[in-house]
Amino acid sequence: MSLPRFLARCLGATLVLALLGCAYPTRNQEAQVISDTSGYRWDNLKPGKLEDTLVIVTASGGGTRATALTLSVLSALDKVVLPGGGTLAREVDVISSVSGGSVAAAHFALAGPEGFKALEDDFIRRDGIGALLGAGLNPVGLARLSTMGRERIDLLIDYLDRQLFEGASYQTLLDRGRRPYLLLNAADMVEGVPFAFTQRKLDLLCSDLAGLPLATAVAASAAFPVALSPVTLTNYQPCAAVAGRRWPPAWVEANLDDPADPFAEPSLWYDNQRRATLGRAEYAYSLGRNAPADEQKRYVHLLDGGIADNLGVFEPYRMLTTRDTRPSFLADIDSGRITKLVFVVVNARSFATSDLDRSPATPGMLDMLAASINAPIDRATASTADQLRDLLLDEFRQLDLADPTKAGRFQRLARNTALISVDFDAIADQGCRRKFQGIPTSWTLERAQIDAVLKVGGALLANDPAFADLLRITTAPRPALPSLKETCETLGF
Repeated sequence: MSLPRFLARCLGATLVLALLGCAYPTRNQEAQVISDTSGYRWDNLKPGKLEDTLVIVTASGGGTRATALTLSVLSALDKVVLPGGGTLAREVDVISSVSGGSVAAAHFALAGPEGFKALEDDFIRRDGIGALLGAGLNPVGLARLSTMGRERIDLLIDYLDRQLFEGASYQTLLDRGRRPYLLLNAADMVEGVPFAFTQRKLDLLCSDLAGLPLATAVAASAAFPVALSPVTLTNYQPCAAVAGRRWPPAWVEANLDDPADPFAEPSLWYDNQRRATLGRAEYAYSLGRNAPADEQKRYVHLLDGGIADNLGVFEPYRMLTTRDTRPSFLADIDSGRITKLVFVVVNARSFATSDLDRSPATPGMLDMLAASINAPIDRATASTADQLRDLLLDEFRQLDLADPTKAGRFQRLARNTALISVDFDAIADQGCRRKFQGIPTSWTLERAQIDAVLKVGGALLANDPAFADLLRITTAPRPALPSLKETCETLGF
């Protein structure tokens, strides 16, 4: 089903529900304790065996196409066998994701490589659009959605929980007790900034991440505008859990201009626009009802993370280049504990051809609506992918200059960094590339499309020039992965 048709069906359901009444469910609970040593945090997860190597995987949005491409790459990493035993997939330290990529990322954090088959069989190869529409556009479904505490996004939450997560929450990941550290990324629809589901972020809302269902966080990351309603989090600030603590936290205030004299020097915005904008939003979260009445953020409305960062790279990038995150990997780089970096970016961005380019007819309302949503997301994806390598390596060079005593460590890290981009754009053959780029953004794909995407991820990974650096860094032998030529020659759609 095309996106305009899906939007039309969802808009019809929205009109019906508007006549039936409104419901405002509570998605998150108030925290009783806020402590840097409790909850779903990096330090509370057992590390892997590659103690000197940081392995980060990010996964973009793109519906089932993105879920399948992420699974393909993770499966390929599971074929990279390390000298000490185990595979590189089991050594992933951080997996950060958006939308369709979040389905694969969350399931991987929950089930590991043992869950690959379930993800493929129970989600990727299922008719998700049919299930969502079937659950909502029938008398029983409409009746359920009209009750208190039910919204359109609950169709996706229920589907994800039923097919994959079975009631699992961040507490389940905490009980599992080992990395990867999961970063699911949504977007604050009012502020337009990324919202990563971390306990540190939820601390600002005085909320407990551990009790949040994984299906809810994944759905927030994948809440495509208009078709699905936002996931709304309650801000419980001020609350008893922060009594007696410095509040707002110092790391929030560090990203703000001096409130006593905001004109004393150039605004921090000129130094780092995204960081300053995010800092202002986080400061507003931390104030809650203590802010002036017309500035209070009592609720945070979350939509598809692709609006703000469709590759899920923003938060890992901050962890590598600033000290205002937890974890901040700079401390481990400073001390020499991290000497190698593997950073794999899975970009499932599509670039489908359109009949609109071949017709003088004025595009319809739904076509314009789809374009107004998709175009900014795709633009952000492309620019981020192009700039990540230069930004990261340039940041390392700036850190060299700022502290010459540590220059050798940053230079060594730069030499031992493998930045790999898995992207359909890397396919040189135009016909093959166009076929992959034409796979729709949908929760339902044809069998042949799924088969192709599940194969091409490993081929793109192995085809990247930096894959040789990955093997050198990990001292792993080259695995048997399909080539792009083999993949393109066997396309079945």
